[in-house]
Amino acid sequence: MKTTVELDASNRIVISRELRRAAGISRTQKLSVSATPGRIVLEVEANPSGRIVKRGKLKVWTGEVPATPIDEAVARSREYLR
Repeated sequence: MKTTVELDASNRIVISRELRRAAGISRTQKLSVSATPGRIVLEVEANPSGRIVKRGKLKVWTGEVPATPIDEAVARSREYLR
C-alpha cells in the first residue's frame, strides 16, 4: 500500500488506520525512527515480550505472534541479520 500524508498544523504526521493495518502496526506499537536527507524511515521495534526457546529439535517463539502475513514474515526471516 502506498499513500501520501500531509503534516498537520503542529507539524505532525498522522498514519491512517488502513496504512497501519497494511504494515501490521498496532495502535500502541513503538516505532523506531531514522532520517537521512529526503527520507524518514519508521520501523517496528522488536517485541520484547517473548523469547526463543528450544523444544526438542526446534526453536520456538514464546511471545505474541505479529499480524504480518506469513509469506512476508518468512521473507524477512531469510534476510535477518544479528
